[in-house]
Amino acid sequence: MNIKHSLLLAVTSLSTMTALSAQDKLEVKVTGRALFDAATYSQNDAAKKLDGTMNDGIGFRDMRIGFKAYYGQNWYFRGDASFTANKVSLKDVYLQYSFSKNNFLRAGHYTVPFGLSSAYSSASKEYLDEPEANIYQPGRRIGVMHTISNKNIWWQYGAFADNSALTTSTDKAPQGYTVAGRLVWRPILDNGVGFHVGFSALHRKAESDLKGGYTIGYAKKYLTIVDKRNAMGIQLNDARWENKFTAEFQGIFHNVQVSSQYYWSHVNRTGDKAYDTKGFYISARGMIVNPVDYKYNYTTSGVDTPNSKNLELMLGYGFLDLTDAGALSGGVIPGLAGAGKMTDYSAGLSYYWNKYVALRLNYHHMQVKQWGQADTKLVNALQFRVQYMF
Repeated sequence: MNIKHSLLLAVTSLSTMTALSAQDKLEVKVTGRALFDAATYSQNDAAKKLDGTMNDGIGFRDMRIGFKAYYGQNWYFRGDASFTANKVSLKDVYLQYSFSKNNFLRAGHYTVPFGLSSAYSSASKEYLDEPEANIYQPGRRIGVMHTISNKNIWWQYGAFADNSALTTSTDKAPQGYTVAGRLVWRPILDNGVGFHVGFSALHRKAESDLKGGYTIGYAKKYLTIVDKRNAMGIQLNDARWENKFTAEFQGIFHNVQVSSQYYWSHVNRTGDKAYDTKGFYISARGMIVNPVDYKYNYTTSGVDTPNSKNLELMLGYGFLDLTDAGALSGGVIPGLAGAGKMTDYSAGLSYYWNKYVALRLNYHHMQVKQWGQADTKLVNALQFRVQYMF
């Protein structure tokens, strides 16, 4: 689908829904965003030798156009298309029916519930790019999901097809699937003070590689989108299925917010072999200019972004371990040559000019130790973002 056809489809859909809204109780809201990044890098000799020299520059993180439609008290439809790198891709496209305010069913294409990070869009997270440990979040899939909650308990679960459902018909290869759920307990959340703890689990059948095999792989870039070279990665070509878990914590104390997740993944491979990996991140942020209380979002079990001339400071640490010493003990094998460990120390400032415009600055100090390599790669990234949302 080219951009002209996509824009024509979006305009036609919006025109049709606007016409309908004049006849029925249909409310339509146009939405959009644009994220522009600039970045500069420094590396040690090991990073230059193994990865090449990273290039400073400007990148286009994302531009989206979409709409939200409400019909009566129960029906909700959302559709987003992203235009990035001169390509079109679907983002959130789903239909939702609410049995009540805190009980709804969703079907379509959207983010799989897995951990705290799934509660936020890319423009609302404290990092400009995902923490390396959030590589385990599967992203968007086609599926059906149920959410039910009260003041203290929030539960979301669903079943999803794999990514090939968007691009490949089943006569080419069988599809994999994912079942996932996220459970959050929030015992104290009143007057700008409180916390929640959560646990997510996910089972995933390996996807076909279109050659008769089944694969599960991870590739993590450095925490930047301007220079997109990989820091490390693995490709398990003999995978059968994967079980993943994450435990999360989120705390609020007026104008300070802390969040953390620990991840663990177990991949079952043919011949009763296994490959285990893990990751972790923690971040703390607080409004240091024009401070106000963070507002907890009971619908997503996240925190809303401030939007009234607030300056926010963020500090973070994370690691990702894609090595399994038992599986790698015989030496690096094809598909696992990029296995390694990555850590980062991060700091950032975000100025929320108003509810539409934000200016953001992130610094990351990253270390990567690849399996079988004597030297540790060191990369520093300084990034600036201008983002518009409506």
